[in-house]
Amino acid sequence: MRNRLSMHACEQGPRPLQQVEVLNGLPNDVLQQLSRQCAWRTYSSGQQVYSRESKDRHVHFIVRGKVRVSIYSAAGREVAFRDVGAGKCFGEIAAIDGLPRSATVEAIDESIIASITPQSFWALLEREPSVMANVVRLLTATIRSLSERLFELSTLGIQNRVHAELLRLAKEAAERNGVACIDPAPRHADIASRISANREQVTKELSAMARQGLVEKRGRALVVPDVARLERIVAELRRNT
Repeated sequence: MRNRLSMHACEQGPRPLQQVEVLNGLPNDVLQQLSRQCAWRTYSSGQQVYSRESKDRHVHFIVRGKVRVSIYSAAGREVAFRDVGAGKCFGEIAAIDGLPRSATVEAIDESIIASITPQSFWALLEREPSVMANVVRLLTATIRSLSERLFELSTLGIQNRVHAELLRLAKEAAERNGVACIDPAPRHADIASRISANREQVTKELSAMARQGLVEKRGRALVVPDVARLERIVAELRRNT
């Protein structure tokens, strides 16, 4: 499979990598060369890309699919940090600082991932200022997101953390005319792992949000009918904390 994907990438030229955000601005010939440097692999749903403390330091570009970044406690409890979808990259921190992996990454959906060595990644940063700038912006956004989550965990109750997480998911989903459709709906256990709660607590709060008209279940999707309303509620909570 890996050889077939590598050949496919070469035949298709730069197109598989054009959607990767940190590579925005690179000319086609550079993307073509980078595509040939990548190791291409397909991961099935639930398959581990790498584990925490792994010494692998490759940088990974998601061409298709989605992965979850998380840590497991000694008792096996999952603490999820974020989901990373197509067009994004992950693994850049270990490539930069040379330390073992700080989290485990697993595929959520079947995913096609292109990977480059840390040496190739550093050479790319040194050679291409636009990629360097994109990586700096990526790391800055990651710091802001983690700071926001730490604030929520330290100051907000479970009900308010559910509100904040649903708002985050709504903004990541396709929004049209102020309505966000999260498809498929997130599992209650997945939300719980991201906000340090248990599944029963999340189920209770989502039921309350449904009664208030903040969310609706439509088929396999969870719909936020008025994203601006939910955003105002979360903003008010943060101001009063």
